[in-house]
Amino acid sequence: MSNRSATPGLPSAPVDLVAVAVGSRQVILAWTECGAGGLGFRIERAVCRSPCKQFVEIGEVGPHVAAFRDGTVEPRTIYHYRVHAWNAAGDSSPSNMVEVTTPEAGVEPSAEEE
Repeated sequence: MSNRSATPGLPSAPVDLVAVAVGSRQVILAWTECGAGGLGFRIERAVCRSPCKQFVEIGEVGPHVAAFRDGTVEPRTIYHYRVHAWNAAGDSSPSNMVEVTTPEAGVEPSAEEE
């Protein structure tokens, strides 16, 4: 009888990350979860010109949640995002990185553009 407990491997990285600016004060992110075993996702953001190196965690969501709303953005700013899955063993490699530019304040999408 063995009393070993299996250490979980790192979760698979999320894929197909997309980001959409909704007005000048929020960005919606969505991605695809790859495989089971993750305990959630960590969302990171950088404000920079490519290549970005200074990503900061801005939030996390639980398992099987594949979307996040960033309501802390500023108008006329370029943001880069990436997402990691995580579990007891640590973080996955990052998802693809996406860039989104928030519009000028007061410039909201018209009904025809939505």
